[in-house]
Amino acid sequence: MPSILYILLRRLRLPLIALIVVYAIFVVGFVIIPMDGETHGMSFFDAFYFVSYIGTTIGFGEYTPQSSGVFTDAQRAWTLLAIYTTVITWIYGIGSLLTILQDPAFKRLLKHSKFARTVSEVREPFFIVCGYGDTGSQLVQALSGENIRSIVIDINEDRINELEVTDLRVPSLGVVADASRAEVLLDAGIQREWCKGVLALTTAESTNLSVAITAQLLNPKARFIARADSQAMQKNILSFGANEVINPFETFADELALLIKSPSLYILFAWLFAKPGEALTEPVFIKKGHWILCGYGRFGKAVYNQLSQAGVSVRVIEADPNKRDVPSGTVHGSPTEAVNLEKAAVKDAVGIIAGTDNDPNNLSSLMTALELNPDIFTVARQSEHQNAAIFEAAGLDIVLQRGEAVAHKMFALIRTPLLGDFLRIAIRFPDHKANMLVSRIIGAVNEEVPDLWEIRICKEATPALHNKVMTDSVFVADLLRDPRNRQKNLHALPLFLKRGKGNVMLPEDDRLLQGGDIILMCGTDHAEKLMRWTTENVNIIDYVLNGSVESHSYVIRWFRKFFAKYASHSTS
Repeated sequence: MPSILYILLRRLRLPLIALIVVYAIFVVGFVIIPMDGETHGMSFFDAFYFVSYIGTTIGFGEYTPQSSGVFTDAQRAWTLLAIYTTVITWIYGIGSLLTILQDPAFKRLLKHSKFARTVSEVREPFFIVCGYGDTGSQLVQALSGENIRSIVIDINEDRINELEVTDLRVPSLGVVADASRAEVLLDAGIQREWCKGVLALTTAESTNLSVAITAQLLNPKARFIARADSQAMQKNILSFGANEVINPFETFADELALLIKSPSLYILFAWLFAKPGEALTEPVFIKKGHWILCGYGRFGKAVYNQLSQAGVSVRVIEADPNKRDVPSGTVHGSPTEAVNLEKAAVKDAVGIIAGTDNDPNNLSSLMTALELNPDIFTVARQSEHQNAAIFEAAGLDIVLQRGEAVAHKMFALIRTPLLGDFLRIAIRFPDHKANMLVSRIIGAVNEEVPDLWEIRICKEATPALHNKVMTDSVFVADLLRDPRNRQKNLHALPLFLKRGKGNVMLPEDDRLLQGGDIILMCGTDHAEKLMRWTTENVNIIDYVLNGSVESHSYVIRWFRKFFAKYASHSTS
């Protein structure tokens, strides 16, 4: 980025040249014109001093260090000319300066310079978020809730202004710029050690691809997660580096097919990607039969392909008569009209999906379908975030809000990177195993969705646990013991264990732990705090493993008593 001073001087070069030339001419004139009763004029210093205070309109008396007499007529004439000329030149220069300071481009440059300087002073982990639309705004709020700072880049100035007035627990930094430019990402701190990841959420897939390439070259250690609305771009970004890509259309299509094929797996995915603190949702069981799909755009194609592969019969209604790649049997016409819904056999359908990019049309289609078939299962695509209240009032069974769906999934992957590996294996679970896992999660939590966290056995993250696994035998069951009473277990469940290149799903209680292991846990927020207390405190882990309390200091015993009272109070 060019220097602010350099830009300022370059933009003011004509006013500066004019001031220099005018001052030089009148200084030389006062040096040449002789004083009254003298054969010489002022010295250069006196001339410059004199021109300076008349040019700045301070005022003067006809007195100089060289003479106590008055000016000659020639000097008065030259002085009059100097006064008007220098004042006009100063007005020109000041006007040019004010024009530059009010220039939007220069203002952006000032903000960008301040942004880069502020980012360089950050001394805590942060994520670079490219794009502050529906997805970006929700993700920034979620990260702030976890005390994680976001560095936001967006091409839209209104969005950055919105960020600046948003009340966040951890203030975020934002800049109006094109995220596809490498220098912008450098100013955002992509090469700094505190940069933990880059999230590409812009609506331009080419920009997301450029960000992915830049992130891979400038900081391959940082996590990269992108949104892609097409399979081609998804495959492109996944073809290099350890990138993760979320296609909202494909994701929702997969989940919808999962809902029909395996309700237990669907509810599992819904719980693990839900916001912390949300209530547990009940599994939904849909009877078999044919479905109606309204709209055959990118979203409609993804849904149609997934449902067809799952063996579900789908009838498409497409309003665009010029679309030629529609499946056979498609009803051509508006899905908002009852006659077209009847042609698609809405009265015999078990479900209808309104998947166009027009929210009013989607709602109209579903309301008409409910009048014709009150028992039909309704699924809607919501394109505009501001229409959330309308969709909620409609009482539909499932609503896809693209920004929200992507934000939830990205946030879960950021908090617990192992979740992606776990779900890629869990999606192949048979129904009986999925039902068993859902039952175990219900037993480990209260009425809220499970909290997810990772236990990484290393000196930095879990010093007490790491020292113990190096010298003693520590099992998975030991992590689940309550540090207030080792005879009881925490409300937690180990989902996944990663050891080098090996993976263990639902590790058993008697599995021996080793240094470098990473365990994905789910349970209550309170259980997470207690488990982290165990893994970080030498005295507490001694008690958890062997019940020894003799070695505890008075402070440790006091903390245990205090923690026990706090825990009992929080659970009462």
